[in-house]
Amino acid sequence: MRFLSRFPSLKQLAPVYSVIVIVVYGFSMIRFFWRVPSLANYSTIGQIGVVFSYMLTVNLIESLILISAPILLSLFLPSRCFFEQFVVKGVLLVSMGLGYAYYIAGHINTEEPFPYELFRLSPVVLAVILLLVFLLARIKFLKRFLEWLAEQLQVFLLLSIPLSLVAVVVVLLRNIF
Repeated sequence: MRFLSRFPSLKQLAPVYSVIVIVVYGFSMIRFFWRVPSLANYSTIGQIGVVFSYMLTVNLIESLILISAPILLSLFLPSRCFFEQFVVKGVLLVSMGLGYAYYIAGHINTEEPFPYELFRLSPVVLAVILLLVFLLARIKFLKRFLEWLAEQLQVFLLLSIPLSLVAVVVVLLRNIF
């Protein structure tokens, strides 16, 4: 029972999840709307809507996978290490992890050799990220700022969650029928 008592509450999860939503959905939206003019040349509005639904469904799955990292750390580490400052440490973890993931994505180019070195360094980078999470969470100004920022970003959950659920229904209906 003590193990489950370290599972973060919805009040703790929402700010961290909102940071994930901003980054993941924001990146996808920029790329999607960049391609809308070319999609409009050979697709109908319905087809573009289906592509958008698939994108939102994938974003929902990605964001749920990403929120599992801070949850697992909260469950398996001693409560004073992660659970007591779940919002701050979770925001630091997911933002730095997503930053590194997008850094890698920016270096993957079809015209250049695959960046194997970035993947070989990943365990070292992840260890540095974990170390930074625990060190930066001690800075009071940064802690207050990250808590405030994550709280402000929760408003985007009001839009992203319902849209994602509708998109999942569209994708399911499209694949079932």
